[in-house]
Amino acid sequence: MATSAQKQASAARRETNRARGNARGYERVRARPIYPGRRYKINRRCISQLLLLAPGADAAELANFIGYCLGDSAAKTGVQVHASLWMSNHHHTDVTDPDANIAPFKQQLHSLVARGRNSQLGRNDSLWSGDRACDTRRPTDDESLMDLVYTLTNPVKAGLVKWSRQWPGFTTMGWRFGETRTFKRPSWFFDASGTMPEEVSLTLVRPAIFLELDDDELYAKLMAAVREREREIHRDMRRRGRRFMGLQKLAKQRWNSAPQTVAERFTVAPKHAGDSKRAVLAEIERDREWERQYAAARALLLAGEPAVFPAGTYWLRRFAGVEVAARAP
Repeated sequence: MATSAQKQASAARRETNRARGNARGYERVRARPIYPGRRYKINRRCISQLLLLAPGADAAELANFIGYCLGDSAAKTGVQVHASLWMSNHHHTDVTDPDANIAPFKQQLHSLVARGRNSQLGRNDSLWSGDRACDTRRPTDDESLMDLVYTLTNPVKAGLVKWSRQWPGFTTMGWRFGETRTFKRPSWFFDASGTMPEEVSLTLVRPAIFLELDDDELYAKLMAAVREREREIHRDMRRRGRRFMGLQKLAKQRWNSAPQTVAERFTVAPKHAGDSKRAVLAEIERDREWERQYAAARALLLAGEPAVFPAGTYWLRRFAGVEVAARAP
């Protein structure tokens, strides 16, 4: 249960967000620009933080199912996967979107996982939280590398396993860039006579960072950063007198339980993150300029006048056939 101080802090943030919106100067725009070639860190959590993706005693079966869904979604949309790790109640997946298909990629991936997991657990309720997805972008190579490190070491950071390679759920830890792995169609969910393929392959694609390094050198750099991060977490755990949960306790996790923590509410889901405040602010200002152009074009469209939407407009271009500018602002 939230404390009085947490409720007051949430109310203060809510008031700040409302004031920011009133000072915007144009109608609120919920759409986000989607440009080809962007890199994203996708994060999505389960409803009420329930452990609906807990590996349990059949960790290999769940890992195969998630790998199958991830590989099929990536193949159908052209999205390139750089790292992915599925925790008990959320996942982190780092991708590049060459063809501006991030929206259908996420829709298919999350839909397949939700329906299949509900079928496996005998549920018929929502699996994913209704909170707006948090897909952040990083401006530099070093920060993009650390995003991969964060993804792969998440079970260690959470105090579940001592080493990232021990995580029993789905993870790309240990995959080399360019490595392809195959996942079989789960017979307990997909119809053998349906359209889903019998096997799906997923290739771990190297992100376009540190171009002076070859694939093996970049992999070695990533693994060195992972080891260093693991050691940092170990030192912090010893300092706080904490122990790792371990595989035996992990196997006993119940899907209908949840961590005893209170999630912060009414916060702004970040779209950009980075060590350089100037670079982040520049990205935010570009987004605001895009929103201004989008709002102006929408007002013209609703008034029945010719309107040209800014480059990066996705839904109205795909489903309403509006005219879109050729170049991004």
